[in-house]
Amino acid sequence: MNKKFAQVSIVFLFLLTACRQVNAGETPAATNTLVNAVDTPTLVQTPTNTITSIPTETPTASITPLPTIPTFTPTFDLATIVTVTPLPKAVCPKEDPLLKLPFKIDNTQVQMGQKVLDFLNQGGSVKTFLSAMPSSYYPEDVRYEDITGDGVPELMYSTYSGFGKFFIFTCSAGKYTIFEGAESILIVFDSVLDMNQNNIPELLVITRSCSGGGCWKYYLLEWNGNTFVDLAPDAWVDDALDKSIADINGDKLPELIVHSAPVPHFVSQPWREESHIFSWNGKNFAPQAVQGYLPRYGFQAIQDADQQTTLGAYDAALNLYKQVIFSDNLDWWSKERHEYEDAVVQAPWLHEPTPSVQPQEDKSEYPRLAAYAYYRIMLLRLVQGQEKDAETVYQTLQQKFANDEYAHPYAGMATAFWNAYQSTHKMYDGCAAAIQFAAEHPEILKPMGSDYHGSQSHIYAPADVCPFR
Repeated sequence: MNKKFAQVSIVFLFLLTACRQVNAGETPAATNTLVNAVDTPTLVQTPTNTITSIPTETPTASITPLPTIPTFTPTFDLATIVTVTPLPKAVCPKEDPLLKLPFKIDNTQVQMGQKVLDFLNQGGSVKTFLSAMPSSYYPEDVRYEDITGDGVPELMYSTYSGFGKFFIFTCSAGKYTIFEGAESILIVFDSVLDMNQNNIPELLVITRSCSGGGCWKYYLLEWNGNTFVDLAPDAWVDDALDKSIADINGDKLPELIVHSAPVPHFVSQPWREESHIFSWNGKNFAPQAVQGYLPRYGFQAIQDADQQTTLGAYDAALNLYKQVIFSDNLDWWSKERHEYEDAVVQAPWLHEPTPSVQPQEDKSEYPRLAAYAYYRIMLLRLVQGQEKDAETVYQTLQQKFANDEYAHPYAGMATAFWNAYQSTHKMYDGCAAAIQFAAEHPEILKPMGSDYHGSQSHIYAPADVCPFR
């Protein structure tokens, strides 16, 4: 990136498939008995142990109304961009090239921004200011180029000593004004580019506001005629590794892609390297999918699949749900394993012995995740208008898990959804019933994502079980 960052090249995989090998002596959790993975399932025998039967009556009318939410962000329509006419050339204060700089350029001075502003408005030359700077300041600590589109360069300058700030000095109507950034440990003026193609450039500023894993903020600052506005207000990424600019969704507008990787002892296990994607939606560069390296654990595949569903990537989501059900390559996770893996990572850092006793596999996790995956496949079939296939998946879920010791609540949630949906054929009503069921049985949410699933994990809430509303 520059002298402040260690450039690390990584090969990032966007196809989400499983990646671990079956451990020696391990029995695969499930065998793929369905043709084309759930498309035309073969039913299996119901287990002999009997659990309380799942109610089949239609849910009552007391279901709490749900807010309407979008299921995914559509690809932006390039034709809707309004190109801004270049501004007339700005009028700056008349410069006095003989005016000396009345202060030393010292990054420890917290009022440096005001000192520079006063110097420029008194007629001080930008050239005089720049000539006083050590060459080490270039290019990430100071820049001088037009970022307002009026043909007159702006002075961009950052201070740093423990915590510093960045400043942008813009002249208009015969005087300079100042834009001041937030305090940060590290500041870099990365690049100037017109990412939303409206004929006004954006300044990409990268800052770091905390130690440890990072707290990285990626600013895309654009001039609105009066000041600079941040077009990427939610571009915060922990453990940022590198960034790239590329059009990856085919809308002919580039995305900001930030790769992240952890400092192991600063994060809760497990952790995958990720790409955080920020895409133009007509107003700002909003967060899109967080693309992770291949899921190693079953719950990671569930979370990836749920995210792909929300984004409208149904084929990718379906493949991930199938992996949860049928793949022998997804590892298990539990609260005990979380504690063990964290202790293994922390041991060298804390100068403690590495734990020698590994936890036993939680045999309840697979049926719970698999039952949930069947339920979500049922939703995918319905939202795509494949009601017969959805019914087949629903019946398979009931056959496999309605009487399962661990997974029967997921069959119950599917039944709550199915009965409500059948009464109106509206996804909204089915979702309301499923979400209410999850609210009444919060224990079904933990296997998918909770406080023991690592720093990256989504903490599941009842609303997460059904996004179609």
